Amino acid sequence: MDLRKLQIFLVVAEQLSFSAAAKQLHMAQPAVSIAIRKLEEELGTLLLERAHRGIRLTEEGLVTQARARDILQQVKELNHCVGEMANLLRGEVRIACPSMVATYLLPELLGDFLLTHTGLTASVTQNGTQHIEQMLLDDQIELGVVTITDGQEGLETQPLIEQEVQLCVALDHPLAKHQVIELPQLSNLAMVIYESDYYIRKLLDAACATHKVSPDIRLQTNFLPLIKGMVKRGIGVTVGLNMMAEQEDSLAGIPFQPPIHIQMAIAKRRGRVISRANQALLDWLAHAPHVAP
Repeated sequence: MDLRKLQIFLVVAEQLSFSAAAKQLHMAQPAVSIAIRKLEEELGTLLLERAHRGIRLTEEGLVTQARARDILQQVKELNHCVGEMANLLRGEVRIACPSMVATYLLPELLGDFLLTHTGLTASVTQNGTQHIEQMLLDDQIELGVVTITDGQEGLETQPLIEQEVQLCVALDHPLAKHQVIELPQLSNLAMVIYESDYYIRKLLDAACATHKVSPDIRLQTNFLPLIKGMVKRGIGVTVGLNMMAEQEDSLAGIPFQPPIHIQMAIAKRRGRVISRANQALLDWLAHAPHVAP
């Protein structure tokens, strides 16, 4: 249905005069009459009764008048809402990231962004970076945090952070006072670590295989709070990014020798058009002072 016909009808219904409505609408009177006739044909009912001294609304016309007002108001509100989103006043940022990044980086990073864009909200889902990369390539998500590796031609990446992988232990653990840790020292060491689909676990497994080391894996889980709780209780040690040890007062972080580093980025599929809210986050991150320290 042509909304313009509804607008014309409402003016005619208010004025109860084709000539007065035409004057208000800056239209020729025949054009107004034609619009009303076409609307009546489209609805299959008479909306206005023409009389010698003017016109009046039929019962169907009264109902149409009320509904037309509602429809045009909803259209106005829709246009206003979309307009606000276009101006980045409203909308939702949606991002997938690993739990360690969500726990130790996003509170500051995403918090600063939302304080700058007060009309935006955010939705964060948790997954490993390798799974996130596949979700991006499959168009299941628009934005996600990935580990920068070779062979990512299908993604456009914005550098986010570079971190050192450390052995994280309880403060009273025998290794807590060590300045560095070498891979052979992990032999038979009790550990609580991420499951094998996480990149940091794959790094650990590859390093252990190179040095023919077999840790005593006591627990495998993707729940970061569970890993932290087990480490603090002395059930085992874990591997994490250095920001984990920096922000957990009850943990000590021990660098590996030789050092192991991970570079992470926020990514989208190459060539994909994403929402204005998500694009605003990418643009903001490109100039954020605390990104990629």
